[in-house]
Amino acid sequence: MKWSLQQLYKYGKEAFPFEAVYDFAEEAKRYDDILGITPAVVKGTGIQIGEDRFKFDIHISVELYLQDAVTLDPVEFPLELDVVEVFTRDDEGDDVRLIEKNTIDLRAVIWESILLEKPMRVVKGETL
Repeated sequence: MKWSLQQLYKYGKEAFPFEAVYDFAEEAKRYDDILGITPAVVKGTGIQIGEDRFKFDIHISVELYLQDAVTLDPVEFPLELDVVEVFTRDDEGDDVRLIEKNTIDLRAVIWESILLEKPMRVVKGETL
């Protein structure tokens, strides 16, 4: 999902739902240990929590196909993630993301969240 600040201001202080499906197949090709990825189903809510400050509660469902560290066979690795992100125009620290060019785009945040939860190695039946 991608919103301009003008679109977000229309909601005022009311929470708004969103839903999207992202295909990260091209991004996954850059990683040798990711053999495949299903489209990521993303649902959540956003809300304005201050002047030029927005909070997004995001749920991500996706399946990765990773290489078994022993047999090199594909291993299905389902992920269900809950992520909270705050966007602001002010550089207030490490826990917020900066709003660039008057837009908020969740695509990069979602891909980053998936990569952070991807295990270093998988062996059928266990995660390392």
